[in-house]
Amino acid sequence: MALKPAKNPERIRVNQREAHLMVAAHEWFVARKPGGRRLVLRFAIMEDVDLSGRDLADADLTGSTLIRCKFDRARLARACLFGADLQASSFVGASLVQADMRGARLKGANLSHANMTQADLRAGRIAISDEDTKFALIRHKVSAGQLDGANVSGAVLDRSRLDDVSAAAADFSECSMRGAKLVGANLKNASLRGAVIDDVDVRGANLESADFTDAVLTRVDLAQARTMGAVMDRCLCDPGAEAAARAALIFVKLAAHREWVTSGGKSGEPAVLDGEDLRPIADMAGAFLTAVSAKNACLAGMDLRRISLQGALLDGADLRGAILREADLRGASLLGANLKQANLRGALLSALPFKVDREKPTQLAKASLRYADLRDADLGDTDLSDTDLHGARRSAAQVATAHADDDGAFVLDL
Repeated sequence: MALKPAKNPERIRVNQREAHLMVAAHEWFVARKPGGRRLVLRFAIMEDVDLSGRDLADADLTGSTLIRCKFDRARLARACLFGADLQASSFVGASLVQADMRGARLKGANLSHANMTQADLRAGRIAISDEDTKFALIRHKVSAGQLDGANVSGAVLDRSRLDDVSAAAADFSECSMRGAKLVGANLKNASLRGAVIDDVDVRGANLESADFTDAVLTRVDLAQARTMGAVMDRCLCDPGAEAAARAALIFVKLAAHREWVTSGGKSGEPAVLDGEDLRPIADMAGAFLTAVSAKNACLAGMDLRRISLQGALLDGADLRGAILREADLRGASLLGANLKQANLRGALLSALPFKVDREKPTQLAKASLRYADLRDADLGDTDLSDTDLHGARRSAAQVATAHADDDGAFVLDL
């Protein structure tokens, strides 16, 4: 028996008031309160709706038309936006951690400052069946992720999947793109100025005329991408042979410095690492470098979590994208240092007491902390005069969730 002809299922239209009620019920669901209900709104039409600051974690908006909606500072962690039409929508400062955005259309969208860690923007295949038979096929379409002309500046795209995405002329300036996949992606004429791009797979990607000015571009094999016309002015690439050759000498200096610290100055000697490229020293996490001198040194992208740098001299140091979680920087001098996209979550940046009635404040005057993560950091009486804090994240009231460490609430310095 032949199946009857498929008919298009009716698409639900949702206005602002209805959206508010649905999301309120979903927020109760997220908070595990009685009467809560998960938001499942597939293939709906919800245009020009403002859901800024709302909690939509784990919501299902598969295939929905969400054109010109506002999700600024909203929490969309693990949300399903598979095949959704998000053109011209705004996600400024939103959390899209682990969001399923396969096949989503984001042309002209504003994703600046968003946290898109482990988000999936690969191609998506959508099949819609008839409401009655559940078998007759209406549409079966493969759609690549679309970010053409989108604003993704200052966003976090670490470990995100952007394979085959179309992002021509998109703005990725000053974003963090660690461990991302860009296989076959089209970033022609895209801006990646000042971005931190580390360990990214760009096989078959189109990077023609892309602008990498002032970017950190490490562990990326550009030989497997199309790069004709790409602008690489002042781009920081992998350490050269000279820096690698000096690694053994630096190890000796670090060992002597550790001895000097642990002996209270009775043996060893303080290390002077001014102007050195320290990136060949792969593991410095948890190191004791109290009072070290590393002015104008390069530590970009290094893992420095829980490092002891009390009273260190780091004026003018390049710490772009460095991981300084729970680092002790009390009393350190970071005048004019570059800490763009650095992770300083839980770091100690308050004054360092050294006598009963005296203390040494941390100096961050004229430093750049653009898009840095300062959540839970202790800034105390830190000197922040003329410090650039644009896009920096500060702690806010945390959402009660097991995933708060990854997508908890924060406020932005804009």
